[in-house]
Amino acid sequence: MELQDFHHPFTPYDIQLEFMRALYGCLEEGKVAVFESPTGETRKLRSTRLPGIPGPGSRYDSSDGGDAVAHRQTGDEDEPEWMLEFAKKDSRRTVAEKRREFEARLAQIKQAEERLKQAQGSHHDRPLDGPDPSEGEDDSQFVLDDYDSESEQRKPLGDTPGMDGLSASTRALLERFQGQLATQKVEEEEDDGVKIFYCSRTHSQLSQFAGELRRVAFPSSLPADLEVDGPDDLSKLEERIKHLSLGSRKNLCINPKVRALENSTAINERCLDLQQPGVAADKKCSYLPTKDDEALMLEFRDHALATVKDIEDIGKVGKQLEICPYYASRSVIKHSEIVTLPYPLLLQRSAREALNLSVKNHVVIIDEAHNLMDAIAGIHSVTVSLSQLQTAITQLTTYARKFKNRLKGKNRSYVAQVIRLVSSIADHLRGISQQKGPAEGSVQASDLMAGKGVDQINPYKLSRYLQESKLARKVDGYVESSEQSSLGRTKAMATVPVLFHIQSFLLPLMNPSEEGRLFYNRNQEDVQLRYMLLDPTNHFREIVEDARAVILAGGTMSPVSLDFPYDYLSQVLDVWKKPIPNGNGQSTLALIERKKKVLYESREAVTSTDALLQEYTAAVESGSGALLLSVVGGKLSEGINFSDKLGRGVLIIGLPFPNIRSAVWQAKIKYIEEKTYKQSSGSESERRSSASAAGRDFYENSCMRAVNQCIGRAIRHVNDYAAIIMIDRRYDTPRVQGKLPGWIRGSLVPSPATRPAQVAVQRVSKFFANKV
Repeated sequence: MELQDFHHPFTPYDIQLEFMRALYGCLEEGKVAVFESPTGETRKLRSTRLPGIPGPGSRYDSSDGGDAVAHRQTGDEDEPEWMLEFAKKDSRRTVAEKRREFEARLAQIKQAEERLKQAQGSHHDRPLDGPDPSEGEDDSQFVLDDYDSESEQRKPLGDTPGMDGLSASTRALLERFQGQLATQKVEEEEDDGVKIFYCSRTHSQLSQFAGELRRVAFPSSLPADLEVDGPDDLSKLEERIKHLSLGSRKNLCINPKVRALENSTAINERCLDLQQPGVAADKKCSYLPTKDDEALMLEFRDHALATVKDIEDIGKVGKQLEICPYYASRSVIKHSEIVTLPYPLLLQRSAREALNLSVKNHVVIIDEAHNLMDAIAGIHSVTVSLSQLQTAITQLTTYARKFKNRLKGKNRSYVAQVIRLVSSIADHLRGISQQKGPAEGSVQASDLMAGKGVDQINPYKLSRYLQESKLARKVDGYVESSEQSSLGRTKAMATVPVLFHIQSFLLPLMNPSEEGRLFYNRNQEDVQLRYMLLDPTNHFREIVEDARAVILAGGTMSPVSLDFPYDYLSQVLDVWKKPIPNGNGQSTLALIERKKKVLYESREAVTSTDALLQEYTAAVESGSGALLLSVVGGKLSEGINFSDKLGRGVLIIGLPFPNIRSAVWQAKIKYIEEKTYKQSSGSESERRSSASAAGRDFYENSCMRAVNQCIGRAIRHVNDYAAIIMIDRRYDTPRVQGKLPGWIRGSLVPSPATRPAQVAVQRVSKFFANKV
């Protein structure tokens, strides 16, 4: 593939050309591929190249070019060739005209935005007034709707507006008819073009990606053989990249009363509360799009696509137009070519469904993919504490007493079941808090559900009730309203709704997964109970199976975070601060500080990470330099770039294995061994050997992945350089070296058998002398 096919905005390095050819090949062939690259330059490479993916269905493919439309218009495969060709050209001309009009609108909006930016110099958001959802409310909105669970498959009556009072057969007929209409509507709105879903950990990283997209220009996607009469040559139409940034409600909410809650869960719940049927029209969120806002939605779409915008820009568009950007951006997805979004919005099925986002036959690219498995496990893992459970019991009991005369039938029974179940879990944790023994350990689900009457609960029915009845939302809303009234509405409640959080723990507890395990952790103040997903494979498999191609990209993808305590660093500093024998009262730390300033992370977080980095940068810029100490897996070991003179030397001390004796790691390794044993073939001893090796490999990979991340902080572009010193004899073993990325492994210099420290100093001195 020649260079011009990439439409590169700058001259690429040879390794970048190799990278792009391999990437394009994987996308063309619909593969799942892992890309590892040693420098920060490859993010720029990945971002600038992705929009121009050639291939069937992409913006550069004209294989359809109106053929399908022409066929539908003629409706007969036996029509003369000249008629089919005429219909084909006519359809393509129609498509071209629509595209020209769309591009013209976007161009006008872009020019208007540029003029506004020049006139204002800087953008000042005007204050927005929103309704106070708590003013003038009575408690009727917190009463549960009637709930009927006799049919295991039917949704509760309140879920479909206008269905109350109808017979079961009539409801079934209407639901089937509505389903057909919904399917037809989806088919009509479906966009056949291949989209790129680009996912990374943070919006900051996605904003960098958006910045690189602004540098790229592509030729028209219209077929070159399109005949055009007159001066307007549509085949030479300049098209902009259709890019959309998606975010959560916390990122995009523009209702000041809701944004004030700050916590993501609280914001989500308040947003949904304001949309409930029982809320008065003047109390609903005034920014929510309605059926009458079609013109405003189109205007939002055009503004969102007129230029490449990051998540902050999308929020500003919503403020300017006074329409919720979180909901308005959903309709823009089908008009976009590239969609950027953070991990949770892509990796969680419920989030994809909420956004009406499908990756079917599209391209998924995950940056910083070394975090992928941990991110999926974190999304599907939940931790609750004994204090939270006790609070939930109090809230549920208070709610049940308040509305006891208005809780009817199934609602009264299910609320009582929830109280019994939460009380049973709290009783077990209370017992753990009072016993002697290890501070952490595993818990069996049966132990948590051993309370009186809990064995009579149908977990499937209760799980469905929790999801469909909106019990947590009603209880949390009532409690919040009561607390705000008692506080005189002096402050907005910014804490996580407790019962909603407890519910997120109960659901996996009642529907246990083979990949999940329960653990407790006891400290002096509280007892925590954690449901942990040990194997994220199945949750990622559905994305892989749907997508046309999946690309996993990162700087150090070898061995596929760690929760290291900061105690070890404190111990090192304590030793360094002690006087050296026969050192005239001097300490190791004092001797080091004669040459370099010593900075380090603080467990107490007295100094923020930003302040620490600023102090470090100032010391480097001054010419004196500094020694920055960090724990592997800590705040400074990942996600921060120490390019050029900010990172000329990295010392990795030891192999940072996680605590293999912890209950969590024991469970993880045991799960891997059991899974491998089941999948292995051969004799009993061979299967056990394979299982043991898989567990050891999994444990070692977690360690080496953290090492690779630390090393990668200092090498950020092709001309960057640093001395990497790995201080542990195990780094000399083939097994450990085999788990280093190729670009690191290829530069290894073996340690000498005698006087290794002295030789290392000599080699480092020679290395930097050659760089001067």
